[in-house]
Amino acid sequence: MNELTYSLEWRGARKSALSYADIEAGLVSGDLHTLYKIHVNGKWLVLRDFVEQQRPLLAPHSARQHTLPPPMSQPALLRPEQQSAVPPPTPQGKAVLPPASIFAASPAGRKTPKPVWFWPAIILSSTVCLLLGVVFVYMSATAPTRPGSPHIDDSSSDISSPTTSTKSPPSSDAARDKSILTSSAQHNLTNEEIANLKSPYVVMIRTRWMDVDKAGKAIVAGGNGSGVLIKHENGHAYFVTNKHVVKVPSHIEEVVYSLNFMGADHPFEVVKLGRYDLDLAMLSIKYSDTKDQSPLNSARLDDLKAGQECVAIGNALGQGISVTTGVISAFDEWEEGKYVRTSAPISSGNSGGGLFRTKDGALIGIMTLGSGSALDKVVQNINRAIPMDYVLSDLFWENF
Repeated sequence: MNELTYSLEWRGARKSALSYADIEAGLVSGDLHTLYKIHVNGKWLVLRDFVEQQRPLLAPHSARQHTLPPPMSQPALLRPEQQSAVPPPTPQGKAVLPPASIFAASPAGRKTPKPVWFWPAIILSSTVCLLLGVVFVYMSATAPTRPGSPHIDDSSSDISSPTTSTKSPPSSDAARDKSILTSSAQHNLTNEEIANLKSPYVVMIRTRWMDVDKAGKAIVAGGNGSGVLIKHENGHAYFVTNKHVVKVPSHIEEVVYSLNFMGADHPFEVVKLGRYDLDLAMLSIKYSDTKDQSPLNSARLDDLKAGQECVAIGNALGQGISVTTGVISAFDEWEEGKYVRTSAPISSGNSGGGLFRTKDGALIGIMTLGSGSALDKVVQNINRAIPMDYVLSDLFWENF
């Protein structure tokens, strides 16, 4: 048998003196592939086309075997008319049945195509996880504060110290008992919870002095009112009330001031008064035991809406701390700003007490005016409170 040899080339690398049997063996072992060029009769052909010309057509795809067919007879040299009959390369995109040597590899080595739903399922699950993460972060950021825990907001305005404008480094108690803070997120409270949580911050105030009646007889005169704890600072506790609660006649020289705080009577002094005829006064007592007294939170005018429920706490008729309920009715103009109008019933002695918003327990004002009466008019439950915007601003205070 005439043993012909061939030269093969791939990207500049050449293999020479290869028989047809060597080429078949190289295709099976993987040393060669069908894209090699082979030199036949002075021309370079694609090895795949050459091999297909030299052996029978391959079996159908379903009949593919993992072994090579029996060795083929030695091919003869191609004549010119045979060379022109070599089929052209298959157009791109059309399937070509590979030579039998390709099927010698194990099917386990081929990648299994993924089903059509695979990538949509991956995208959908990733989107769901991302949305759940966003919801979790949002819920964590807006989670309500546990009831009873103090809320500290360093951006709130402080009422300056009545004795000096120089601020000393705060102690741990002073930092905790900073002045009234802006409103904080809490769960909706009931009227009963407001009464239990906020009543300890409201105190009974008594003003007493000696006077002479029209008959010239010596008598004890004075009045009763309410006050609200504002802050602890430098061993003192500070309260806000109405100016008219601590006002005495000009001819009186000796006055006895006292307030009941934490179950005990304490003498107090007036340290500041409200400007612009604002009916406010600030009181001070010596009190250093502040470990159980957390600061109140408060709400500003911008946070208040007509219709919000509220609770008024004060020393009605001078007979002790009592509670009445209502709503924010409106906002009444005055020369320097606004009052908060409320339908919560107010009586003599409630002056200087606190008006608290029900939903979060925030202090929204200091009670100052009752409805009273008007000629030819029926007036009911039109009462007013001074907003905390003015209570917390140094612009509305002057030293006494």
